[in-house]
Amino acid sequence: MKKLFIFLFAGFLLLAAAVLFNTFRMESKQLQVNALAAPEIAPQALRHFQQALGYKTISNSDPSLFDSAQFRSFRKFLETAYPNFHTKLMREIVADYSLLYKWEGKNPHLKPVILMAHQDVVPIEEATKSMWTVDPFAGEVKEGFIWGRGTADDKINLISMVEAAEKLLSENFQPERTIYFSFGHDEEIGGKGAIAAATLLKSRNIEAEFVLDEGGIITLTKMPGITKPLALLGTSEKGYLSLELTVEEVGGHSSMPAEETSIDILSKALVNLRSRPFPSDLTGSTLEGTQYLGPEMPFVQKMAFANQWLFKGIIISKYEKSPQSAAMVRTTMVPTIIVAGVKDNVVPTVAKATVNFRLLPGDLSAVVIEEVKRKIGDERVKVENRMGFISEATPVTSAESEGYKIVDESIKRSYPQTMTAPFLMIGATDSRFFREISPNIIKFSPMIDPIGFHGIDERVSLESYKTALWFYEQLIRSTK
Repeated sequence: MKKLFIFLFAGFLLLAAAVLFNTFRMESKQLQVNALAAPEIAPQALRHFQQALGYKTISNSDPSLFDSAQFRSFRKFLETAYPNFHTKLMREIVADYSLLYKWEGKNPHLKPVILMAHQDVVPIEEATKSMWTVDPFAGEVKEGFIWGRGTADDKINLISMVEAAEKLLSENFQPERTIYFSFGHDEEIGGKGAIAAATLLKSRNIEAEFVLDEGGIITLTKMPGITKPLALLGTSEKGYLSLELTVEEVGGHSSMPAEETSIDILSKALVNLRSRPFPSDLTGSTLEGTQYLGPEMPFVQKMAFANQWLFKGIIISKYEKSPQSAAMVRTTMVPTIIVAGVKDNVVPTVAKATVNFRLLPGDLSAVVIEEVKRKIGDERVKVENRMGFISEATPVTSAESEGYKIVDESIKRSYPQTMTAPFLMIGATDSRFFREISPNIIKFSPMIDPIGFHGIDERVSLESYKTALWFYEQLIRSTK
């Protein structure tokens, strides 16, 4: 017994020594760069952002509601507000409303870079119009914020890019690398404009050093244990899949219901799916992110991140505690549309449900579909991809890539005391269509804790706009 105790104690000491060794060996990955003080927002730059928000460049799921005049007017506004950008760069109109600009660089031997944003915004729900504090398309400045639909998603990026380029063009600046600006018009409903732009660039054999699109933000509050501003750089993106579940059973009069109706069978299928989530794992961008965050954490969290071979299960359980972080470690699924029945006294013959999936990198859509059928376990439920659209999860951009380093350095030059870390984008962006143009796609929006994405009272702070303008100027200057 004594020997067993000594053996166990020795094992414990070895384990503790290994854990402590790995913890102390975990060094910071943060690039040390001196920040440059951002200038105040020029009145004209603020006015341009406010004006841009006034154009109702709305993407509706119903094509008949598309207002082409708003997009043409917005295009004309850009031409008027940014004369240098439109005389010194080459512009092409793609897919009728998307815009592609080329700024020729000094060195044709360097691969170009592509900066992306989208013109369109999501609609305002009719029932919520009265709930807005301000007119959602007035671009009002109030309480230190710029308010309106599209402030955060995504006109802050588009306007900041063009403002920065216009300023540099007025100084006769020319970048070392050629820079493309790709401004899609329908990102919110699938991104056909971005697909067309990517196809056009591919047909010209364009290979970019990196692509930068909307994505992660600078947060002051959203990462427990981190006391400095944290910029999250999306280095991969979850896939997108919607499946339709259909049940057909004999209907009839509600006074004589069968033991199981189409609604009963469909409901059980949905319960089976929701009660059997896909397994969680710490991989790809999320895993790499822990390697950047770990060294900056308090000792206990640092110890866990430095010894994932031992504490991986605990780390994953922490991620699973909130819907936002759980989405970063597993493929998610949720019913979003249910259709059944036409009258209260008629048992419906057909019941349908749409289930939306966001695919973790590594979870292929074909495998997920088969797994859904297995989880439901009822052949009466037909599972089909009726939407006809599948977007697989994107590959991971390495934090060691040249593009990541350029963006990382530009962030730290623009915003003092900021840390950076890779992360997994759980939403979809237009940049997913550019993976054949460049293996290095980064998703980052240089704004600080925006409010109201796709919701009521969408807004960004004036500080965010100042930071965004300065970031894009530093980025363009850094594309060497």
